[in-house]
Amino acid sequence: MKCLLCFKEDSVEFLNLGNQPLANKYPKKEEFEKEDFFPLAMLFCPRCKNVQLGTVISRERMFVDYYYLSSVNPGLVRHFEKLAQKLSGAKFVLDVGSNDGILLKPLMDLGVRALGVDPSENVSKIANDQGLTTLAAFFDAPTAEKIKKEFGQPDVVVASSVFTHLENPHQFIEDVKKVMTENGDFIIEVEYIGNILKDIQFERFYLDRIFYYSLTSLKNLFESHDMYIYDVENIEPHGGSIRVVARNNSYQTAPKDSVRKFIEEEELSLTPAKLADFRKEAEKNIKAFRNKLEEYKQSDLKVAGYGSPARVATICNYGNIGPALIEFIVDDSPLKQNRFSPGTHIPIVPKEHLDAHRPDVLVVFAYEYFDDIKKKTGGGYKYLIPIPPREVR
Repeated sequence: MKCLLCFKEDSVEFLNLGNQPLANKYPKKEEFEKEDFFPLAMLFCPRCKNVQLGTVISRERMFVDYYYLSSVNPGLVRHFEKLAQKLSGAKFVLDVGSNDGILLKPLMDLGVRALGVDPSENVSKIANDQGLTTLAAFFDAPTAEKIKKEFGQPDVVVASSVFTHLENPHQFIEDVKKVMTENGDFIIEVEYIGNILKDIQFERFYLDRIFYYSLTSLKNLFESHDMYIYDVENIEPHGGSIRVVARNNSYQTAPKDSVRKFIEEEELSLTPAKLADFRKEAEKNIKAFRNKLEEYKQSDLKVAGYGSPARVATICNYGNIGPALIEFIVDDSPLKQNRFSPGTHIPIVPKEHLDAHRPDVLVVFAYEYFDDIKKKTGGGYKYLIPIPPREVR
């Protein structure tokens, strides 16, 4: 299959997670019969070290009505507060995929002029209602022209947890170049394929995200648009991501040494042999998780979950895990509450339900925020991290 970054016909499948629903569409009971499923296979391009979906769903269908709110997550709030501090010297920040204003708010508090763009009308309204100026639109050439004409040119453009979703990253980069000042910084934060493979995080693959970038693939991509990667660093969100700073070649300064180190490491870690090992471990881990849940059931232990991020869809559909094994999942987002997990239809409830229906075991799906979740739930549970399954206290 053709690589959607370098356009060579060399991409090969290395993992198949079966038919999956759209991971961020949380159906109501009357919508179960309308729910669609699509093949979720992952492909690797050995030429540019890009990882991508085998099936691409239209972005309009994915994001116009959306159920993910960033600001309900204390860990992400802290992350974007720190990023805002880094950007405190900017003149004008454009945040593409700004969600409910999680970065716009701390920027506004610091006195930094900022504008958000987000395609989800319901989420954009939440931001605007807080006084965080947000355009409800996809970021494309017309939107870039509108921003340039009505707001001016940003010297920093941020796309956090957005770039992996794009159907056409080539066009997106060109649109950023049109709106950004010539000497501006384009900052992207993406889930990093190196960490996904190292930690066997197959649950990070779902239909929302088309691309799972290596720094090698990003380097090749930006170079094809007369840009270069100036800096890269590891960051915590989403199980281990990277923050990349890209600049126009016309304002080139020497890239930081971290860029070279990442590229050299990927020569060794992103190979067909490593991907084959990853597939075997993924199959082993999902079997172990299901076996653990069945063991709890046989022992008459009541099991619930906490946090319903997109990975719930991947894990539960790949493992055929439904309400018979996990009775309900608590989520702090009001947009998800009183709905059901995609595909396997586990009820999603507010925290008050947990207090009234205390389980014996709590599966922490949003495991990177375990400390925050433990504080919210008051401790005292047998907590289970799902992949690979391990009990923690």
